[in-house]
Amino acid sequence: MAIFRSRTSALFLLLLVLLFHLPPLFPGRELEKRRVHGADMGLNSHRSVLKMKSLVPASTCNPPPTERVGSLPLVHRQGPCSPLLKERLQRCNSTLINLRDQSRINSIRRSLASSSSSSSSIGNDLPGTGLRIPVVGHLEGAGEYVVTVGLGTPRRDLPVIFDTGSPLTWTHCLPCPTQGCCPQNDRCFEPSKSSTYSNPPCPPNCNYSVFYADKSFSNGFYVQDTLTLNADYTFPNFIFGCGQNNSDGFGTSTGILGLALGDHSLISQTTDTFAQIFCYCIPPTYNRQGYLLFGFGALQQCQTNQYTSILSDQTGSFQYFIKLLGITTGKQTLNFSELAPLSSPSRTIIDSGTTISRLPSSVYLALRDEFKKEMSEYPVAQHLPSLGLDTCYNLEGHENVTLPKVVLNFDGTDVNVDPSGVVWRESDSQVCFAFAAKEKEDDLTIIGSTQQRNLNILYNIQANKVEFGTGSCGS
Repeated sequence: MAIFRSRTSALFLLLLVLLFHLPPLFPGRELEKRRVHGADMGLNSHRSVLKMKSLVPASTCNPPPTERVGSLPLVHRQGPCSPLLKERLQRCNSTLINLRDQSRINSIRRSLASSSSSSSSIGNDLPGTGLRIPVVGHLEGAGEYVVTVGLGTPRRDLPVIFDTGSPLTWTHCLPCPTQGCCPQNDRCFEPSKSSTYSNPPCPPNCNYSVFYADKSFSNGFYVQDTLTLNADYTFPNFIFGCGQNNSDGFGTSTGILGLALGDHSLISQTTDTFAQIFCYCIPPTYNRQGYLLFGFGALQQCQTNQYTSILSDQTGSFQYFIKLLGITTGKQTLNFSELAPLSSPSRTIIDSGTTISRLPSSVYLALRDEFKKEMSEYPVAQHLPSLGLDTCYNLEGHENVTLPKVVLNFDGTDVNVDPSGVVWRESDSQVCFAFAAKEKEDDLTIIGSTQQRNLNILYNIQANKVEFGTGSCGS
């Protein structure tokens, strides 16, 4: 009897080995057969547990247990870790966030259209250096995360909005001719007080003007001075914008840290040191710190396990285009080519300045319906049309909620969205599915900052790769 059981067990194991190593019966369904990276999916697991308490903003900052050498802390601008004291512990209402996101999308749309034409109204050239600033999509609060950088000698630490969708780095400057151009005098750059300040070689003038779709703007002139990124890296003669006339759409932050492409972007100006490599992790909650790393430090400390390719762009755009083939939620994989044949999967960007991801309408509707099926045990709540979120639930009395896992199926790899990035918390008891439909089918597909939470995202631009890994900025 024991021999029979042993042979039966051995046969069973052999069948299991054959089952998992034989070619798939339907080789065309490539989206469904690939291994999912990110959080542990398990053999049959398609759901995850989210603690409701983790979504409630805490009043104290929870720093990371270990510091990453050479990293810049990346924090939510309104959380308790933020250096912007006047904005701490405030919450953006859903109407404002939707206006910010949509205005940003409109701006990106216009900049892409402009960059494909030869019109001189695209932006301003910097005579002598060829610096060109397209009309970018930033607006008040769209970039919800800030880092602190140093400018000048002696170093002046300034909190700036972290933005992967903008090429220009600029800051409020003193003195300025307009009232209110600097929200906080102690957080503005003053060229006359820096011993390393100089004018870039751009006769007869170095003026710039950047306008945004929500009517916010920054006008000023280009300067050169020392940029300091933590105590380890200094860059003399860094060219950036010195804002003299700025709208009030940037809160109390002092400007923008632009990490997009461009001949004179931060990424280009630091190529010799950082080799056009940077990595970041957006924290899953307001009271935690993420990080921004550059160069070898990013390669060494930002753990990733898969990548998708950065696509070449013929329009001269500053965006990093990648290809999103589909999305999986629960047990269902939604293929873009089948559901949205008119929406190119190659027109996808990962944008830190957009809060809620925007998908082709047909893909979003199918994704939403699958999410509803998986959430049928929870009572529905009033939706948030102001934010474009139409699938909400009342979770009062629930300490934990079981969510269907959401997986982004990129070309070459699959990335599991952190549970904190699947839903948007509107109140202590109400959450909504954190995806929305694009206004126009030919708009870019955008992976917003909510879906990027707690992921390591590494850009290796010279290698044309965006790499992904399970982030540790939530621990």
